[in-house]
Amino acid sequence: MENISYSTIKEVEEIEILRNKTSFNYTYDQATIESLKKHFTLKDSLYILAKSNGEFVAFCSTDRNWWENNYFFIREILVDPNFQKLGLGQELMKQCIDHAKNKEATGVVTETAFENIPMQKLCAKFQFQKWDNPQWKEGITYKLMF
Repeated sequence: MENISYSTIKEVEEIEILRNKTSFNYTYDQATIESLKKHFTLKDSLYILAKSNGEFVAFCSTDRNWWENNYFFIREILVDPNFQKLGLGQELMKQCIDHAKNKEATGVVTETAFENIPMQKLCAKFQFQKWDNPQWKEGITYKLMF
């Protein structure tokens, strides 16, 4: 993808770029931003921004805050609607998986809404398996074991 640059968020304040961004009827409001800031500080967390000509186009985050030991949780993958279907989500997912592997994790987990078909397709591309999560029933949990 031309003109797309990826960078790692280094300062917690950079997360503010997400404020009021929307995806699948979900808005990055104050509570969401605060949650992301909290998880940003965890050991081995990875937050990535994608920009086109200096403007926000996508974001992802992964961290170790999952209730099963040694799993990374892909917390967010957000792609601006004007940049969807260009492979950005796939690139961000790959970077999250590679990061977890480099940190010698057992695997990666993510959750998505039932109506979020693009995320479900993305998980299928990476061969995530649907997993019956006893702690969350409001959507689909996916797990990828290494």
